[in-house]
Amino acid sequence: RDCKNKSMIKGNRIIAEAIRDIGIETVFTVAGGHFLPTYNEIGILGETTIVTARHEQGAGYMASGYALATGRVGVVFSGAPGPGATNLVTSVANAQADSIPLLVLTAQVDKRYLHRNILQYCDNVVLFEPFCKRSIQAASLDEIPNLLATSIQLALSGRPGPVHIALPQNLQAERSLYKKIIPFDQLKPGEPAESDINKLLEKLSSCQRPAILSGHGVMRAGASKVLQEVAEKLGAPVATSRSGIGSLPTSHPQSVGMLGFYGTETARESISEADLILVLGCALGEQTTFGWRSEIFKKDALILQVDVDVSQLNRVYKLDQGIAFDVGAVLNKLSANLAKRNSWFHRRPKKIQPQNDPVRGISAATFIQVLNSYLPDDAIVSSDIGNHRLWVCDQLNVTRPEGLLQSCEFDAMGFSLPAAIGASIALPGTKIISISGDGGFVHTFGELSVAKEKGLPVVGIVFVDGALGILRHQAEEMYGKDYFTRLAKIDFAKFADALDIESRKVKNDKDLDQSIAWAINSSNPVLLSVAIDPNEVFPPLRTKIEQRRRDLMGEA
Repeated sequence: RDCKNKSMIKGNRIIAEAIRDIGIETVFTVAGGHFLPTYNEIGILGETTIVTARHEQGAGYMASGYALATGRVGVVFSGAPGPGATNLVTSVANAQADSIPLLVLTAQVDKRYLHRNILQYCDNVVLFEPFCKRSIQAASLDEIPNLLATSIQLALSGRPGPVHIALPQNLQAERSLYKKIIPFDQLKPGEPAESDINKLLEKLSSCQRPAILSGHGVMRAGASKVLQEVAEKLGAPVATSRSGIGSLPTSHPQSVGMLGFYGTETARESISEADLILVLGCALGEQTTFGWRSEIFKKDALILQVDVDVSQLNRVYKLDQGIAFDVGAVLNKLSANLAKRNSWFHRRPKKIQPQNDPVRGISAATFIQVLNSYLPDDAIVSSDIGNHRLWVCDQLNVTRPEGLLQSCEFDAMGFSLPAAIGASIALPGTKIISISGDGGFVHTFGELSVAKEKGLPVVGIVFVDGALGILRHQAEEMYGKDYFTRLAKIDFAKFADALDIESRKVKNDKDLDQSIAWAINSSNPVLLSVAIDPNEVFPPLRTKIEQRRRDLMGEA
C-alpha cells in the first residue's frame, strides 16, 4: 500500500464525499463502531445532515417519511452490521410494499475475517434481498461512488422501492487513486404506445358511466393534478385505495372516498354501478377489493388498468385492457385528447357519526373533525396502524398528495411518529401531525427525543384506549370476549415530561378545541394523550370481521 502517494484517497473520505457529491442531503442512521471513520469524515465535511435515530427501525421509517414528503430518495444507514441490519428489515420491507424509494446502506464486517466467527456478522445481502429492487455488497472502494449514484437511480425508476448496499468495514481503511462520480438521473418513462392510448380512448368514449379507482401509484408518479383533469373531463367519480387517499383532494366534488373493507358506501356504489372502471396505480389488493370479491364490479363492466409494474396486471381480475406504463404519462395523453362530459354520479361520501358514550371517553370521529378545523392547507398527517386509522381514513380532510402518510400494504405498527419526523425534516415550516394508538406508539416512541433534539414542531397524538383496539373489537365480535389484546396503562404525559416535551391530556370534548389549537400553534414538539371510548366500534369494521370468520374460522 503506497500511503505516501498523496493522490491516493482513504476509503472513509471517498465514501463521505460520494454521499455529498451525489446530492444526498440527509442520512437517517443509528451509528455503529464499524463505520466510525466514515461518520467522522461526514462530520468534518459538514454538508450532509445526519439524523441520529434511537432505533434502526425508526431510522428506516424516518427515511420513508422523508421520501414520501419529497418524492426524493430517503437514505438510511445502519452503522452496526448484524443487529443494526436486522433491526432495519421491517421498515425496508414496508418501503418495498408501499413503493417508497430508499437507499439502504448497512455496515458489514471486515471481509478479511469473515470466516473466523467475527462479531456481529450477518449476510446482509441475503437478509434484504426479498425486500429490495437490488441487494448487493460493494466489492471494492473504486466502485462505491458510482454504485451509490446508480442505486439512487434504480430506487426512483419504474416502480419506486428500496435498494440495499452492504459496505465492508475494511474499505474505509483502503486507498484508491480514483474517485469517479457519474451523476444519477431519474429515468423518464418516455411516451406510451399510441395504439394503447387510442384503444383506451375508444373504450372511454363508448362508455356511459366511467369511474376511476386511484392508488398510490398516481402520487408516486406526480400525477395528482392530471388525474383531476381527467376525472373532470370524464365526469367520473374517483374512489381511492387506502394508499391512494390524497391523490384527489377529499373535498373535490368527484371524490367518493376510499374503497374497501373500511371505505365509504359511495365509493362502493360508484364502482359497482360503473360500466367502465379505470384503475390507476392501484394494486387491487385484499383491502381495496373486500378480499378479492368479484361482485364489486358490475358483471359486464370493462376493467382497464394502468400500472408501471407489469406484475399487477391480470393478477386477480381479468382486464379488458392493461397498460404497463407510468400512470402520469398515460394520464397526460388522455387529458390532451378527452372532451368534457357531464358527471353521472352525484352522491358524496358521508362521514360516519360518533359512536361513543361520552361517559367512557371521546369519540375518535369527534377528535378528527375538530382537528380538521385547525389544520393548515399544506399540513401532513401520518397515521399508525390500528383502530384509530379506520377513523382517520374516514374523517380526515386531505388536501394534498401524500397529505396522509401511512404504512398501507405492510401494516407495520410504529410507523407514524418516525415518518412524521422524517417529513418534518424534509419540509421545514410544514405542520406535521402524527396520530397513533397506544399500542403502536410504544413501538417507536423513543424517537420523540429526536423531535426534541432537532426542535421539530411535530404534534404527536396518542389515542388511549388500553388495548390493541382493532383486534379487541374483532375478538369480541367473533367470540364475545377477548384474550391478550389489553394493554397496561401508560402515562404518556410523564414520558413526554422526561424528554422535556410539553404535553396535555385530553379527557373530554370540552378540552378538544383548546388542546388542539395549542398543539397546532406550537413551534416545538408536543404530545396530546387523548382518552377515547374503548368501546367505540367503527361500523365498517364488521365487513372485515365477516372475512375473518370465513378465513380464520371456516364460517360462511
